Amino acid sequence: MNNQIVNKEINTYLSLLTIEQKTSVLGLIKSFLKTDERISKKQYNKELSAAEKRIAKGKSVSQESLQKSSDRW
Repeated sequence: MNNQIVNKEINTYLSLLTIEQKTSVLGLIKSFLKTDERISKKQYNKELSAAEKRIAKGKSVSQESLQKSSDRW
């Protein structure tokens, strides 16, 4: 596959994702790049706060729920 085809396909799939899914994909992409730069304390706290808000809204998966799901794989 050439670069243009891959970019087009990625964009097609990205448009189908929710914002939470896009955020997860972005994190995955960033992990592939593996920069040695540390994030600032301010950025860390911002990300932590966002995660706590998602949890408070119920947008998380419990360990128990994940284990039950994985038993069906």
